[in-house]
Amino acid sequence: MTYSLLLDTSRLTIVGINEIHISQLVTYFRQNQAHLQQGGGNVPTNNREIRAVYDNWLHNIRQDTEVRFFLMLEQRIIGIVGISNIVRGAFQAAYLGYNMAEDFQGKGYMTEALHDIVEFAFSALNLHRLMANYRPENTASGRVLEKLGFVKEGLAKDYLMVAGQWADHILTSKTNPQWTAR
Repeated sequence: MTYSLLLDTSRLTIVGINEIHISQLVTYFRQNQAHLQQGGGNVPTNNREIRAVYDNWLHNIRQDTEVRFFLMLEQRIIGIVGISNIVRGAFQAAYLGYNMAEDFQGKGYMTEALHDIVEFAFSALNLHRLMANYRPENTASGRVLEKLGFVKEGLAKDYLMVAGQWADHILTSKTNPQWTAR
């Protein structure tokens, strides 16, 4: 199912994939490539790779295994949040991942956006559990999750390959105390 998202915080508009243009995504990745690569994972570097990432997101959204959010400030993408690997049945859980343009870090935008996105995950998506993992040296990400009520569950050694090296991650989660079967 595709969600026509529109969440408004005090400073941001948060939209879904249907409300952005691929050119905005190209600009975001190109302007923040070096910064995003520090965070790990695969950062697309050219139009073909960016289009492949976009198409993969669309595929996952249509399969109901992912929801993608774009943080907009004056028609510009300043951050991306994904709720991915959504599993139903007895689990009712997903992973929360996010990144922010370098110029907009440290201003509280991600905390502001994630507050509403976590609420969306627990209400509209009816998830019971969200998991978010971060590298130990990324203390800013740890603070964001702590402010939102995520609880540290442990350290996973060699959890994710980052820039060709296995990297440790701190595992966190938040559960939905209001969850009910639908």
